[in-house]
Amino acid sequence: MIIREARTKEIRPLLEAGYKIWHKGRSFEEYYRDNSREDAYGTRYVLEAEGEIASSLIVLRLGERFGCKAYGFGSVLTEDAHKGKGYAAGLLDFCIKKLRGEDCIIFLYSEIAPAFYERFHFRILPDNLQKKKGCYCMALCKEEAWEKILTADSLDVPDYF
Repeated sequence: MIIREARTKEIRPLLEAGYKIWHKGRSFEEYYRDNSREDAYGTRYVLEAEGEIASSLIVLRLGERFGCKAYGFGSVLTEDAHKGKGYAAGLLDFCIKKLRGEDCIIFLYSEIAPAFYERFHFRILPDNLQKKKGCYCMALCKEEAWEKILTADSLDVPDYF
């Protein structure tokens, strides 16, 4: 098992896989254009197993929020043939550890049962801070930052990414 940054030639196939899930009524060209913009402020990581990409995600740099550097984990995806093998968990663990030395907040929007991310100590933001129906905005951060989030205005929370 190898975890590394995605190579340029792998971006299109990664976006093709993501399009099947998150197209939101857009054509592939629109989806590709919209998601390619994220590469300007994000880094895509892949977990390679059995000689192929099994899981991927993007780590987005979201600037500063609540007095901390903020990141977003997006497009967490495991190929069907590799589901249930712990690859997404391994990739998340790697990316969390990579940021652990920073005083930061990691946001994500979960469209699956939030219990998966709660295993990594992500917490669901209160209802008044949720921005997208049908998914949960969650955060992983130190207690001091969490207290600031709890008293925040929803404008301070990043939009769905």
